[in-house]
Amino acid sequence: MSFFAELSRRNVIRVAGLYVVAAWLVVQVADTMLPVFEAPGWVMKVLVGLLALGSVPAVVFSWAFELTPEGIKRERDVDRSESTVDLTARKLDVAVIVLLVLVAGLVFWRPGGEPDLVARSPAPAADSATQDAPGEGAEITDKSIAVLPFADFSQGGDQGWFADGLTEEILNALARTPDLLVSARTSSFKYKGSDLAIPQIAAELGVAHVLEGSVRSGAGRIRVTAQLIRAADGFHLWSQTYDRDAADMIGIQEDLARQIATAMQTSMDPKALADMAEVGTHSVEAYQAYLRGVAESLPTTQEDFRRAYEHFESARTLDLGFAAAHARAADYWLNEMDPTLTTSSQRDLSGSEMLARFQERIDLAIRHASRDVDRLTSRSLKAQAEQRFNEVIALRRELLAARPSDRISLNVILDMLTRTSEVDAMREPLDQVYARASERAEWANLYLNYGHRGPDVALAAERALPLAERWRDDEFVLYQAHRGLLWYGRIDAARKVLERWQQVTLRGQWSLIPPARQASAEGRCEEVERLLGELSPKQISERWHLLMLLQRSREATELLMPYEESGNVQALSGFLSYRQFDPTPFPSLMRVLEREGVQRPAAVGVPFACPAQGGGI
Repeated sequence: MSFFAELSRRNVIRVAGLYVVAAWLVVQVADTMLPVFEAPGWVMKVLVGLLALGSVPAVVFSWAFELTPEGIKRERDVDRSESTVDLTARKLDVAVIVLLVLVAGLVFWRPGGEPDLVARSPAPAADSATQDAPGEGAEITDKSIAVLPFADFSQGGDQGWFADGLTEEILNALARTPDLLVSARTSSFKYKGSDLAIPQIAAELGVAHVLEGSVRSGAGRIRVTAQLIRAADGFHLWSQTYDRDAADMIGIQEDLARQIATAMQTSMDPKALADMAEVGTHSVEAYQAYLRGVAESLPTTQEDFRRAYEHFESARTLDLGFAAAHARAADYWLNEMDPTLTTSSQRDLSGSEMLARFQERIDLAIRHASRDVDRLTSRSLKAQAEQRFNEVIALRRELLAARPSDRISLNVILDMLTRTSEVDAMREPLDQVYARASERAEWANLYLNYGHRGPDVALAAERALPLAERWRDDEFVLYQAHRGLLWYGRIDAARKVLERWQQVTLRGQWSLIPPARQASAEGRCEEVERLLGELSPKQISERWHLLMLLQRSREATELLMPYEESGNVQALSGFLSYRQFDPTPFPSLMRVLEREGVQRPAAVGVPFACPAQGGGI
């Protein structure tokens, strides 16, 4: 007997056919149900792999064993005269026929494999019709997309599996997007390798957008190119090329799928596109990195500011012409050069190194700015780094004319006016800020920061308590309110604000300053000495403040002298904001004041300082 005849006699061929048909049915059911449960793409891959592996033991089992009335026996132990293989064959034939009928029914129920459009998120009953492909003349929703199979352009043509897997991952990522209609996998894959024009494919699938792409590999790298096309006019809304190391192919699929899906959501949103154009970039990824940076920078803590900078760096790298990203990254280095700011982390870099990084970024921001307001902002930052106080004030006032509610410009103006000692000129911007102080904590923080340095310290102190109560859970507002109250001698009121501040503060940088001020105001100078001992040598500004509370001004001056010796005028300039700072020991700073025409009055002693113990003013 031939080998083929023996395979037929033992029903191996029938079992293999039954297994193939049953496995196909399982895959089709899984392909329909898995998206309902938002299963990741790897689940289908694992299922197909297990079914493929399962075919081997099924065939081996049918060859080696036989089903008899007494149960399963090894084939060699069954008497040929008592064999039931013919009866088993008839049962298998019936089973195959039944499964084929189910297959035919499934194909008839789902022409082309499955409905053209699948709503990947729960929809109200009234909108359930949008789950199927639009009929002729039906309106196509703008939030609909088909993801065509990515083409394999690799030299060896051996990355088809990766291209198909990436397409599936993108489909799964988009399937989780609310209100987005995604063309089903089977429908999209019918166009694999098709020469049809994109508008025709989109019309047949009933979608407004099509994503297509390609995969290339070589020298251990994978390059994926993707482009989103608007079907109505063939316009490319977005395109991007990704270069990755090929070491982790599956991880690359998942990562790229998330990035592409996120980018497409932005690309299909007209408002987001308009915002991108407004801010000055056509790169969706750069815009998203920029927005993450803006969000991180809002709390103004040291760590947030550093994370924000990393996002801005990413944005400006993705789009070299992105002026706003260059400006934001430059602003980070401007802050780093000023040790008096809470956002300054005192990096182990010289002033000249930080200045060089600032200048590189700010020059790019000025060069690529497409709007006058952006160019004015960057020019102001550059003037600020160069200690051109009067020019900064003029530029920021010009910006305020275009943007009357620009809090940052008001902040810069108030800062510059303290440096130029133009106290009376602070009245108008302080009034503008106070008008918004009850609406937003940032405005209250800004008012309290400069109110006690302005023309009416008593008024600022009077407003401090209501603002501290209004924003009683904001540590920055409470910090500034506490200082303002002490400057006007409201020691008891300041103590209550300090107690609240201690309940909400995150105990970060500068957290020793408020208790040191309160201790000094209450005459507990030994406590100030103890707190001074807890500060690290790198905490220059905080140490300076505590030395001034102890009236050890000579030590305070010596503490800042390294800035003078290294030529870091920007660092010294920040201390001009404090009325108790004496610039006369610093020739580089005095030359700046002379150039700017600043008539700075004599330093004012801190009214709540400890009694002088030698080495004082």
